[in-house]
Amino acid sequence: MRKIQILLAALVAVVMSSCTFKTEATVDVEVTKNNQPQAGVVVWKMHYKGIGGVEYKQNYTASATTDAAGVAHFDLKSPDDFAPSSVGAQDEETFYFAVFDASEELLGYVFQKVKTGDKLTVKLSLDEQPD
Repeated sequence: MRKIQILLAALVAVVMSSCTFKTEATVDVEVTKNNQPQAGVVVWKMHYKGIGGVEYKQNYTASATTDAAGVAHFDLKSPDDFAPSSVGAQDEETFYFAVFDASEELLGYVFQKVKTGDKLTVKLSLDEQPD
């Protein structure tokens, strides 16, 4: 009976350790206005799953604030952003990064396809956006 309990405890430990969040890719979003870096801007991230709604803040799931250089850093993790990676597998997902004003109106956005293992930098201009 004691051996079964030990084996069960070991199995639970293995399962729990495989459920940890793992960084699969990183994206730095450079926010500019009039070609000047914008510090202190909140950038929101949405994992696009074909549902639309890019212009609605409630569809975005995480945010980061730009540093003095105007860069917001995002660690894209599994299992939330990507399926947990396996040996030799590369997953690709589309992400939107957006900035909203105080009344939750969209000021600007950029989208990027990201593969597991990527370390990308994207530019988001807050100059007038095309419709």
